[in-house]
Amino acid sequence: MNLPLSHSRLVRRMFSAVLMTLAFTLPVAALDLGPLKGEVFGQGNRNLVVVLHGDSGPGNGRMSAFARTIAAQAPGSTVVALTRPGFNGKGGRSPGENSSKDHYTKRNNQLVAQSLSAMRKALKPGRTIVVGHSGGAAQTAIVNGSYPGLIDVAILAGCPCNVPAWRVSRRGSNNWTQSQSPHDFAQGLRKGSTVILLTNARDTNTLPRFAEEYAALAKKAGARVTLQIPSGGGHNFSNYEGRTLGLVKQVLK
Repeated sequence: MNLPLSHSRLVRRMFSAVLMTLAFTLPVAALDLGPLKGEVFGQGNRNLVVVLHGDSGPGNGRMSAFARTIAAQAPGSTVVALTRPGFNGKGGRSPGENSSKDHYTKRNNQLVAQSLSAMRKALKPGRTIVVGHSGGAAQTAIVNGSYPGLIDVAILAGCPCNVPAWRVSRRGSNNWTQSQSPHDFAQGLRKGSTVILLTNARDTNTLPRFAEEYAALAKKAGARVTLQIPSGGGHNFSNYEGRTLGLVKQVLK
């Protein structure tokens, strides 16, 4: 016969359930995100994983769901779905300029760096992993070269790593004259840092050659570079999500 739980046992079970929930969704206020907004998942400083969305914005919760998935598979780690400068996300609107286009500006990239620095200072993580898709990959790469040592592992999915050449391929001319470009900062990468580039062969937006060119520059700078160009796929994050998750799992400490 099943006897009812005692009051104390019931309270303990309820408390444990609450702790499990908190382990996967940490209130934003509990972590200093610096100037930018975002959502925080998980808890602990084994790894700090920061996810940067593409130029279409955070999406309908897709990047948040991706960050939550990482947190569920990374015990003792904190995962942040960061809202890039000038964009509006679930955590609010991040400050920044040129939210709709030409937004890889020096000021916006500084804001990303300031947020990463604030999170690192608060958590003192064993490893800082930044995952960027599309424009998020571009800003990750720029910050990585401008502030060596701030990022331990950069995962760049669908990166427009040569912005002028990318704009020419898209519009026939470089119409993003205020934006910085990853290829101009590759020489600043910290020697021994890890850079992983993933571009689908059929990504007609950020062409594979942009990743190939950047990979060569990053290797020349002394970074440990991995380049993957899988067959098929398009540019939307849905075409990158599975492989990107696998790459994150490989580099977790």
